[in-house]
Amino acid sequence: MRIEKVEQVAALIITAGLVLGNFVMFTPWRNDLDPRNRQVAPLQAQPDRP
Repeated sequence: MRIEKVEQVAALIITAGLVLGNFVMFTPWRNDLDPRNRQVAPLQAQPDRP
C-alpha cells in the first residue's frame, strides 16, 4: 500500500472521529431535551424612559 493511500485513510478516520466527537459533545438534545420545544417566556413590559 502506498504511503499516499495510508495518509488518505488516516485523514478520513481522523476527520470522521472529529465530526462524531463534535456531534456527541455539542448536540444540545443529547439528553432528550430538544431546544426547539422550549416554551418562550412572555415578554415583560419595560417602563418608558423619560
